[in-house]
Amino acid sequence: SPYRICPLGAHIDHQGGAVLGMTINACTLMAFLRTDDDQIRLRSRNYPGKVNFSLADIPESPGSFWGVYPRAAALALQESHQLKHGISGLLDGMLPGCGLSSSASVLLAYLHALARANDLNLSNWDFVNLTRRAENKYIGLNNGILDQTSIVFSERGHLLYIDTVDKTVAKLQDRRTESDYRIIVAYSGYSRELTTSGYNSRVDECRLAAAELSRLAGRPGAEVLSGVDRSSFDRFGQQLQTHINKRAAHFFTESQRVKDGVTAWNSGDIETFGKLMNKSCKSSIEQYECGVPAVCNLQQIVSGTEGVYGSRFMGGGFGGCVVGLARSSRATVAAEEIEATYKKLHPEVADQAFVRLSRSDDGVRFL
Repeated sequence: SPYRICPLGAHIDHQGGAVLGMTINACTLMAFLRTDDDQIRLRSRNYPGKVNFSLADIPESPGSFWGVYPRAAALALQESHQLKHGISGLLDGMLPGCGLSSSASVLLAYLHALARANDLNLSNWDFVNLTRRAENKYIGLNNGILDQTSIVFSERGHLLYIDTVDKTVAKLQDRRTESDYRIIVAYSGYSRELTTSGYNSRVDECRLAAAELSRLAGRPGAEVLSGVDRSSFDRFGQQLQTHINKRAAHFFTESQRVKDGVTAWNSGDIETFGKLMNKSCKSSIEQYECGVPAVCNLQQIVSGTEGVYGSRFMGGGFGGCVVGLARSSRATVAAEEIEATYKKLHPEVADQAFVRLSRSDDGVRFL
């Protein structure tokens, strides 16, 4: 179950905005067996402890802290399906907690394992909706469908255009080959926990912006910003509280960057695409007002390194990773320079931070 990156479309999927996604060749690996009973028995190579519980009596606290994810997956799946068989499994995440949607990755691993163990025939969109249900209801994360959709539908050599309102996916073929560019994944050394980071409060502020703008425009009732015309924001945005206006400004400008990014990608113009990534991150910092200093520093280092077309931090920038696109001929040297510069600036996380090169990959699958 691979991790995903989102080159453009930051913080707008939960508002019905179209986004761009791609999975990379780093993932959650899970080996499992179907059990003859209804017991879940799990161990992780990344975290201590065991997770054991019965599907007939799922506990509020399933042992180790990482047990919230198999618990959420089981509860979401049980809402619409009977689970007679549990699983016994071992997990290994290549980059857990790095801000590349490892939570959605591991949830999809659990959901696929449970579905296979119980002979359930689920569609790709079933898995997307189940993952979001698990995150929203049982983990407490008010996210959209970018993460799950990217991990389910991705195909190597393609960028996904995801319409989060119509729930449609278009696969945009890469007009440049992997010999032309590489994906840089730079980890700040600071993990993130979205439910306690300020992520949910930003979502609430976007919803407030939608409600206020639709009311001011005389068409009340919009719950998300995609339900508001850009013209309404241009006319009434300045009447909003300053921070609410900023959230709406980010939504509308980022939505335009996604459109421009599609044009650039389809024409093979990776230079323009990279510049749009830089602008996206600037808006995330200044308009969406997210990003801790260390991650902002890392993004500046990545984008300022010779051979890098552009970059932005993944997720809220409350820790985690910066992802960039680099000229292939200089990618290895660029990665080394980025890592050395960042560790010198932030020696407190020198043992945790790293930079690696990646490529696009296929979505979640059985091996």
